[in-house]
Amino acid sequence: MISRLKDLLAKDEPSYACWSGYRDPQVAGALARQAFDAVVLDAQHGFHDDGSLLACINEVVSAGKSPIVRLPLNRWDLCEKVLDYGALGVAAPMINTKEDAIAFARSANYPGVGQRSYAPRYAATLYGLDTGAYQRATLECTFAFAQIETQEAYDNLDDILSVDGIDGILMGPSDFSISVGKTLEPDAYGPATIDLVKDVAERTIAAGKIATCFTLTAEHANLCAEFGYKMISIGMDSSMLAAGAAKSFEGIK
Repeated sequence: MISRLKDLLAKDEPSYACWSGYRDPQVAGALARQAFDAVVLDAQHGFHDDGSLLACINEVVSAGKSPIVRLPLNRWDLCEKVLDYGALGVAAPMINTKEDAIAFARSANYPGVGQRSYAPRYAATLYGLDTGAYQRATLECTFAFAQIETQEAYDNLDDILSVDGIDGILMGPSDFSISVGKTLEPDAYGPATIDLVKDVAERTIAAGKIATCFTLTAEHANLCAEFGYKMISIGMDSSMLAAGAAKSFEGIK
């Protein structure tokens, strides 16, 4: 159903996503068939391209889960394309100003809110809808998340949240800690930024929008859940594959 991500985000408890950087659709499909609620396909720092995004979105949808795509920097053309492929969420990196948010919102929404070009046939078919029903459903069932990962973005957060067509934020804790701390060494959810991370969630919720975040540990995931983040990424395909391979040798003499 096209409402699957909408329904997840409407729950009182947080939902959990896996971060996918590998292009192989079998990997994305295998992850989607685990307990994750969604799979984030990373086209910024991951290895995804147009072909892998199309194939992996199909795998995630077939598994009954929600596909979300993190875009490369300023790739508004790809934003429209992955929505046409059937992505239910798009996240854009380095949204630092209201102007950045407006450009993102335009590409992620049909006219009336944005300037997304009309080509819904594949996504409509994927969700068992006619094109008109799909287009109407996107108003409530597809989501645009602005990544907050710099001091500038934090300073402009209220302006970013005010943009029609921006449905929420994605906290990028490593880049955020680098920017705030003016250092090359990230300290995600460290003492220099943790109060700001909480403040981002509170202001996002107060604006009636959705706070999501990226974490790599259960400790940080639980902390973000306490702050009110609604969708929390709790792992990456690369680290999971490495950890699983290492575990295979446990008990070997």
